[in-house]
Amino acid sequence: MDAHDLPRLLGNLLRLGTVAEVDLGSARCRVRSGDLLTDFRPWLAPRAGQTIEWSAPSVGEQVLLLSPGGDLGQAIVLRGLYQTAHPAPSVSGTLHRIEYPDGAVLEYDHAAHALVATLPAGGRAEITAEGGVTVNGPLTVNGDSTFNGNTQTNGDAAVSQTLTAQTDVLGGGISLKGHRHGGVSSGSAQTGAPA
Repeated sequence: MDAHDLPRLLGNLLRLGTVAEVDLGSARCRVRSGDLLTDFRPWLAPRAGQTIEWSAPSVGEQVLLLSPGGDLGQAIVLRGLYQTAHPAPSVSGTLHRIEYPDGAVLEYDHAAHALVATLPAGGRAEITAEGGVTVNGPLTVNGDSTFNGNTQTNGDAAVSQTLTAQTDVLGGGISLKGHRHGGVSSGSAQTGAPA
């Protein structure tokens, strides 16, 4: 190594820059730092073993280039630096928050013990669990509900509006649709109102 190369190599050990281009297929990006534009370099992921996380960087995201020995050809891209264009989304010390470009937000505040997921208009959520889903605690659903399958309620049920059954309703094994009343003369006579 030439002594004249030493300042350049030291300056390249750690360099601030912004993502200039992303290659999703190779999981690499190019970084612009001043007048320098790197080759496609790998970005650091939180997990990349048996447990894997994927979240690609975006163009304009501020990063730090970590270059072993000052060699930018070996650089690794470290993400996660707030900047004016992408400021910190909170000032809370107890909140973990993720914001997505379409407006979706996932957050957990460990001081308030509150988990919130908010999707933009038209957004949908889906859970697939062949072993079942259990909710422990009161459940409130604001909106229409559809159950495609049998439903069992192990407790009292209160309905504040009309309950409609397409076939029949059974109470104690007695059909609402097909039961008969005894002690009534046939003809035009009617039973009294329910007691």
